Amino acid sequence: MAGIQDKLKGFDLKKIKEKFSSLFLGSPDILGIDIGNYSVKVVWLKEEGGELKLKTWGHLPIEAKPDASPDERKQQTVNQLRAFLIQKNIPVKQAATAISGNSVIVRYVKFPLLTKNELRATLATEAEPFIPFDIKDVQLSFHILAEVMEEGQKKMETVLVASKKDMVQARVDVLEAVGLRPAIIDVDSFALEGVHERLDAVQGAGSTLYLNLGHSVTNLSIIEAGVTRVVRDIFISGNTFTKAVAKALQCDPAKAEEAKKGFGLMLDQEEKEKALAEGNRDALAVSQAVAGVVKDLVSEVHRSVDFYLSQGPERSVARIVLSGGTARMKNLAKYLTGELKVPVTVLNPLSFIQPPPDVPAEIQPALGVAVGLALRRAKDWV
Repeated sequence: MAGIQDKLKGFDLKKIKEKFSSLFLGSPDILGIDIGNYSVKVVWLKEEGGELKLKTWGHLPIEAKPDASPDERKQQTVNQLRAFLIQKNIPVKQAATAISGNSVIVRYVKFPLLTKNELRATLATEAEPFIPFDIKDVQLSFHILAEVMEEGQKKMETVLVASKKDMVQARVDVLEAVGLRPAIIDVDSFALEGVHERLDAVQGAGSTLYLNLGHSVTNLSIIEAGVTRVVRDIFISGNTFTKAVAKALQCDPAKAEEAKKGFGLMLDQEEKEKALAEGNRDALAVSQAVAGVVKDLVSEVHRSVDFYLSQGPERSVARIVLSGGTARMKNLAKYLTGELKVPVTVLNPLSFIQPPPDVPAEIQPALGVAVGLALRRAKDWV
């Protein structure tokens, strides 16, 4: 017996166990897959030597025509994702993805004090008054935040999430079509919580407002002490900017997208005068069109912040973080800082990984949701 133990001393039993678990049960890791209307973002994070490493990332444009049907767009998404997984030879089979938009409702409600199992058993009945959809058409989920007293009765403050079944099924269909097993279907704003937790030590005290500027929707969330307290989807997004530019320049969406990225906002009078002197009327027109959309976005942010502040005199928003594909539009963060009177920065969701991964700066903020999903671990879905 002693001889066998001596021989085993030369082996790392933990690594052997992990290897055999991976062989028979599949990798314990999970792929974060953010499926958008404009692109698919993929992130694989793996713990090595006690530290998280970025093993693979992808930013895959969905090459579908603007007038493509939902089925055609879905097939393009499947094709792009399948090709990427094959090219990168990714062994991970578990995947987490997220949803947002009109088909998702997030409510903060107070239920009678119940155990998790009791609430799970009666969730449809308890949730129905808060959901504007037919309760039979939605998938329900919840997370209990805390016990509270209301009118002398113990209750539990709960985040209630309802999503249309067809939206959830559409995500499941894409993942299963490329050979992945859906482990988690999250909400975009909640997925960013995981990134926030990693960055919170750097950001400091106070609440953080996230604006995840996607192609068709902007996810607004306010995180207070690690807990998301406000979630709202705003339908002023990257595509809204593109449409405004296309109208101003009288051009097609592809050229408008290029002009939006190239010119963005012009804030300095000197810069505007230089563009005028050089006859660069397109730059001026783009800036004016973008500024009009940003003003509408600022109004929506003010509404959400006012709602949050009304819930308690001790509440304040210390900073705003931009993520999503439109986050790095020229001068957007600077303009919002001036309008909203709080510091506005652009998210690098991989900044907690050392050494810094080689991901282009213009891509980094678009990976926010995918990184948050990839930070999920087995404990989150067992």
